[in-house]
Amino acid sequence: MSVVTDTQVLRLAEVRAATASGEATRLRVEAQLSIGEVARACGVDQSTVWRWENGERRPRGNAALLYGQLIETLRQRATTSSTRADSA
Repeated sequence: MSVVTDTQVLRLAEVRAATASGEATRLRVEAQLSIGEVARACGVDQSTVWRWENGERRPRGNAALLYGQLIETLRQRATTSSTRADSA
């Protein structure tokens, strides 16, 4: 059995909150990523990502941690793009 670190637990909480609130879907759509592309990046089936985004399943395990990293990267890109647009 693997040990889950505090950082991983926090990332799981963040990814679950982002999927429940619709933020994960919004960020994916804004980045023009398909469910299939996200699924491949996380090592899961497309139906899994669809279920996460539609509240049928909660992201778990290593795939959820990868999904959380992707969401965080998309957040940073959205913030950077917004900051650039505001300063233009």
